[in-house]
Amino acid sequence: MDTHILISILQNFILGGAAVALTSYIGTFFNPLIGSIFWAYPITILPSVFFMRKQKKSNKYISKFLFSTTFALILLMGVTFLLSYLIGHSPAGQSLWISVGKSTGGFLIGAISYYLIIKAFHLEKYFM
Repeated sequence: MDTHILISILQNFILGGAAVALTSYIGTFFNPLIGSIFWAYPITILPSVFFMRKQKKSNKYISKFLFSTTFALILLMGVTFLLSYLIGHSPAGQSLWISVGKSTGGFLIGAISYYLIIKAFHLEKYFM
């Protein structure tokens, strides 16, 4: 693999990790609302866009990626709501992994449905 690609991926990894760490800190030590608002800024998507540009992807390609991401946020909202519900209704002391596992199952069902809906309605030209 090209060294420049590896460096770009490493930069993305570091920025993404820093964003997660900062969101965790803000949400834990300030308050959950401020943490969630900070998390809403698409800081982790920006390195992806710049990486695509470095790989000579066209503006149209990058635009389709961002457009697809916009609609995938509906899936994110659903899974996040499901995770919130499952954790909020789980017994005290129960491992978070049970709720995470169930919401991951919900994500997989939603992701497959999202993909199949795009295919069924022949919307690929907008998303791919």
